[in-house]
Amino acid sequence: MAERAATCAGCGCGCDDIEVTVAAGALERVTGTCMIGDAWFAERTVDAPPVARVDGREVDFAEAVEASAAILGEARLPLVCGLGQTDCESQRAAVALAERIGAVIDPAGPVVDGTVGAASQAIGLSTATFGELRDRAELVVAWRADPVASHPRLLPRLRLDRAGRATAGGDFDRTLVVIDVQRTATADEADAFIELPPELDFEALWSMRALVRGVPLDRDLAARLPLDGLGQLADRFRACGYGAVLPGPGLVASAAGYVNALALLALVRDLARIAHVVALPLRQDGNARGAEDVLAWQTGYPAAVSFARGHPRARPGEFSAAGVLERGETDAALIVGFDALRHLPPRAADNLRRIPTIVVDPRATETAAAARVAFATAAGGVHREGTAHRMDGVPVPLPAPLASARAGDEQVLAAIAARVAGAEGT
Repeated sequence: MAERAATCAGCGCGCDDIEVTVAAGALERVTGTCMIGDAWFAERTVDAPPVARVDGREVDFAEAVEASAAILGEARLPLVCGLGQTDCESQRAAVALAERIGAVIDPAGPVVDGTVGAASQAIGLSTATFGELRDRAELVVAWRADPVASHPRLLPRLRLDRAGRATAGGDFDRTLVVIDVQRTATADEADAFIELPPELDFEALWSMRALVRGVPLDRDLAARLPLDGLGQLADRFRACGYGAVLPGPGLVASAAGYVNALALLALVRDLARIAHVVALPLRQDGNARGAEDVLAWQTGYPAAVSFARGHPRARPGEFSAAGVLERGETDAALIVGFDALRHLPPRAADNLRRIPTIVVDPRATETAAAARVAFATAAGGVHREGTAHRMDGVPVPLPAPLASARAGDEQVLAAIAARVAGAEGT
């Protein structure tokens, strides 16, 4: 048996202190993971599906590449989506392929991971790393976030759990506040809890902007808001030297999600005039931040980009994966590392079933089973080395504790791009 280092990409924490024991070419034991990490490693090391399938039958790799290139080459407006559960190298290959075929590309995920990133294009985003929050943050607000459930190692890592706040020491006290529709596991760890219905997020954020700036509010018009709790929170922000807001998926999960994200970032910008306050959006997919960063690096935009006119254009609503599918605008889809049929809105999922799809994923998913073409790849961080970005933007290596003869996501996407280019040249 051999002990090897590994990185878990089961969520946006990107824990790189994992140790695995390898015996007879398989994972014998994984140490240091949470339950999400255990599931992440398990689903990438079970018996893998056939390397390539076309219309449900097993084929060789070259035939699947040929079929994929034909589908994408004939499409009027192809869609490339997913990306949050693959490595940065594969994300770059996906962007290059999307540009070549004139596709819409959107790093869609199950929790609308890219919404705050898109809003930051309009407002700006003051953020920080895990280490800075751990060492400097005096006040942390989890807004519609339950990291105890969604990112189990985050609070201990930032010393924000009860034990960490009690033993952190230093020259300041640390306070954790949770804002959500009902008490959660994180609220039970917090110093204060503010109950807020989800439909009032925008009003609460806009009222907080007034409160921190000392602008009087008409309490009759704001009667539905918990103004006492929001007022106390505004006082805490004004008194702190360093504050942070952790927006969770619940803030942006509704139709008003983009507007809520704009309001949150506007609040952080206002707070920056009186204190050092940052926002760190919590992302569920292990490399959702990497998908935004790679897309922004390649196109100038973090999400919802269209190459249909030969150059990148971004519109968060119009070019989102869910949007183009719900309106029936796309006629072919390439899905990378994303179980779209399980996580997309029902109407978008129904339309996806009606068009030819290509799935590139190491896992056996519902979307792969229904796809016209499906590639079962070597998993990044398990069988292939790569890079991922934690949700604070810090790159972490993805070692490969196991070996595999299968192609990785990057190799599959590059092969499809090369075949498309060859078809265009003939």
